[in-house]
Amino acid sequence: MAKKAPAFQEISSSAAAQIAAQGGMVIWPVAALEQHGPHLPLGTDALVLDALIAGCREELGDTFRGVFLPPLNYGKSPEHIHFAGTVSLQAATLLAVADDMVASLARHGFRHFVFFNGHGGNAALLQSFAFDLRAKYDVYVYNLDLWGGGFFRSIIAEYFPTLTAKEVHAASVETALIQYLYPHLVGEIPAGLQSMKFGGSLPQGWLAEDYHPSGVIGDPSLANASLGEKIYRDAVERASHLLRDLEAQIANQT
Repeated sequence: MAKKAPAFQEISSSAAAQIAAQGGMVIWPVAALEQHGPHLPLGTDALVLDALIAGCREELGDTFRGVFLPPLNYGKSPEHIHFAGTVSLQAATLLAVADDMVASLARHGFRHFVFFNGHGGNAALLQSFAFDLRAKYDVYVYNLDLWGGGFFRSIIAEYFPTLTAKEVHAASVETALIQYLYPHLVGEIPAGLQSMKFGGSLPQGWLAEDYHPSGVIGDPSLANASLGEKIYRDAVERASHLLRDLEAQIANQT
């Protein structure tokens, strides 16, 4: 059986020192604990991210010059706070954890960090904070973001070409992934759900219930486990490719 890319909690201190000396990157998965409509579990973001990390570790193998930290399964989720079960960190709390993690590992020689983010509400905050960490600790911070950029854009276009609502939260992609990865956790999928049009001419703050009382933003009715498997495999391949590219980029800098 092929060996996986290492997880931080499974290696020794001396192994960590060696990875740092070789210019290896640290990958920090960050997710959330929040409502995902009436049909998906509160930990959807974390569960999907855990599965993607597992797939990437297998895909990258033990020659990969990087190590995966344990995930932070809480995020900044005020847009969902009115739904039971949502836990939202303040921006200052999330940034303090990120700062402490980078500060700790920078002392040991790590200079390259990847925030592997699985929750859209964390995206802008973590992307902005990368500049502060670069200046403060002389490190490089990269963002591999599932929901704050275009990561899923082509996947959505390929597998859900008939979508009439923007894919934002607890909709087709997340529902399909959970149907494939954790089918026992999927409840009855809302039928005939049509969210209000998401977004406008200018960015704004919003609450999930602004768009639909269920907390769903998009249309989960097109999802199924078969599509979820395809989306998962595409996402693992895409994330692994981005990490391999970054590995090569870092190697060329040293």
